[in-house]
Amino acid sequence: QSTNTYGWPRIFLSVYGIDFLGRDVLRGYASMLLPINPGRHTKFVKTYRPISGNALQQFISWLTATQPEYQDTKITARGEGRALTRVVGENNLTLKINLVTTRKDF
Repeated sequence: QSTNTYGWPRIFLSVYGIDFLGRDVLRGYASMLLPINPGRHTKFVKTYRPISGNALQQFISWLTATQPEYQDTKITARGEGRALTRVVGENNLTLKINLVTTRKDF
């Protein structure tokens, strides 16, 4: 919840893909501010994903082919609590966005 317009509108993405065992796995999270001007926009955003806390957990994750994920994906929308999470940068996404604005007189 916000009391001002800073940081709004924002889009949050959870990107999933298929691994070598045919399972849906996390490829990364991303968020970005949407442009406020109408029209076609091309935006680039870098994804990130959480990693295990130590080498043993990373090895077990690799061995079992399971990667850590946020249990509550809303953490990507909030700033607090993310500073304690270890993440690694993943892929770059290209978003093509068409925005239309309407004016409604109240």
